[in-house]
Amino acid sequence: MTQEEYNKSIETGELQLNCKDWLTHFGVVGFLFFMPLMLLSIHLFKFFEGNPFSFRDGEFYILIVPIIIGFLFFILQRSRLKFKVLTVRLSQKELTAYIEQLCKEWDWKPYFHNKNIFIAKTKMGGGSWGELVTILFNGNEVWINSICDPDKHGSIVSMGRNRENVKAVTDLIENINRLAK
Repeated sequence: MTQEEYNKSIETGELQLNCKDWLTHFGVVGFLFFMPLMLLSIHLFKFFEGNPFSFRDGEFYILIVPIIIGFLFFILQRSRLKFKVLTVRLSQKELTAYIEQLCKEWDWKPYFHNKNIFIAKTKMGGGSWGELVTILFNGNEVWINSICDPDKHGSIVSMGRNRENVKAVTDLIENINRLAK
């Protein structure tokens, strides 16, 4: 994650993905839009060729159904990019030590770390190809997100593991806040 992606993530409240990761994360949407776009392209090609033909009975469903389902999947995948924001009472350095310990307990592999960003990856298992856990530090706030790892196979299902990953970090921070009182 670049500093620009970090800044944009904080500004929008959504995890920013590079082009390759974006294409993987939203791949199911592109797959669903492929057939309707091909059908429309054929009709446009025939129209500009001077030989237009009307839509056949079933073609309407080939256009509309995948577009509606694709739009719903777009909304679902976009909602998964939202961060959960928590306030923390520890310094970022102290919190990073706790997060590294959490990585060991949960068998996550730290992938990238700098002063504002901590990214870990999980292993494949439990019906998932693996997840990308992103933790951003913004003053006394911690921003948490977990999505299916875009560096692996495109996936729309993690079998609840993304939710578990966010809960693990959330529980850690809430316990730290309770002890720091």
